Amino acid sequence: MTHSFLYESGYWNVNGYLLKPNLTPISIRGEINTSWKQENWFKMTTNLTCDDETATQMICQCRGNLNHQEQYYTYIAQHNLLGNIEGEGRLGPNSIVQYGWFMGSTTHKAIDTFYYLDRNTYSFTSSIVNGHGFKHIIEATLKR
Repeated sequence: MTHSFLYESGYWNVNGYLLKPNLTPISIRGEINTSWKQENWFKMTTNLTCDDETATQMICQCRGNLNHQEQYYTYIAQHNLLGNIEGEGRLGPNSIVQYGWFMGSTTHKAIDTFYYLDRNTYSFTSSIVNGHGFKHIIEATLKR
């Protein structure tokens, strides 16, 4: 099995929920665009809108370098609400998992999982951890 997400340039529609402690799940939708500029360098732009009272937008622009042989990548990102992020990712047989840390914060971390369902569908979970607890979680489906 070869991953289509991240490996291939394209647009992915995102539909799911934002989960915050003690609140009703908030519908979230948007898209992720992945593109390749050079052999090992990719760009990923995420644009999500929460269906909350203010239609909160989450925009994240990411650049990364993928080592195809080792199934490993590093990345830097700019998030409009959370700031600068550095991280790394691993490509497994069924999932892509990335871990990130927020620059200037010793307590905020991010863990994202893209689980392969078929060539055009992934299950996506994104967790922001603050200290020992979840700040919020996004669970969604990505479709190409």
